[in-house]
Amino acid sequence: MGERHTQSSKAAVAAAIVLALCLAGCPTAGRGPAETPTGPPRDVPLPGDPPPAPGMQRHRIVAGESLLVVVARRGGALASVGHNHVIASHDLSGYIDLAEPPASSVLFLRIPIGTLTVDEPQLRAGRGADFESDVPEDARAGTRRNMLGEDLLDAAHHPQIIVRSVALAGGPRNFAAQVELTVRAQRYMMEVPLRLEPAAAGTLRVSAGFPVAQSALGLTPFSVMLGALRVEDMLEVELDLTARRVP
Repeated sequence: MGERHTQSSKAAVAAAIVLALCLAGCPTAGRGPAETPTGPPRDVPLPGDPPPAPGMQRHRIVAGESLLVVVARRGGALASVGHNHVIASHDLSGYIDLAEPPASSVLFLRIPIGTLTVDEPQLRAGRGADFESDVPEDARAGTRRNMLGEDLLDAAHHPQIIVRSVALAGGPRNFAAQVELTVRAQRYMMEVPLRLEPAAAGTLRVSAGFPVAQSALGLTPFSVMLGALRVEDMLEVELDLTARRVP
């Protein structure tokens, strides 16, 4: 009788783990895939970008030479059966209006949600043992579907995250930036460290690395089984921008 009870308990635990893995790698029950956004972005004033203020020199962000990386870590009692994820955008756009002194400069950044990637092997490499294992394609697809879905970023209705600097302090290279983030049409203020430096004639580089809590941006981290398997609230953000002067 004791042996049967032990076997039954083990089977129940195994079933619970399988259920958690299925839920973590699939879209939320009852939700279809996130729609592909069409038409103009809904969170950006139209038409077009405003011209730079007098005395400022505009530098346009180069998508193919810029990268945003967000590291999301697993948590909960069943964390060992989940995965850490590396989310990235190669399609950043916007501008830097460079002023003199540089603390008067302005950064405006668009992050398109629909083209975010999950767990590119080259971006997982070199991040330590927690990122050495390959993430199965179905788990990557499920994670991306959950991320873009209505319960989290809601890409169908809010296809972009907007980052706009409000104030810069410090310099001449390292700054504390007050930035306004627009996420799901809601605005949030936070302070982030930025490094601004010339990279070549007419080219600027902006880099940053900082933590941000999903809950501070009005988002509820994904979880299943009452939090036994979840995505941790705190994310790690890495930003590397290249911008070239507009003639």
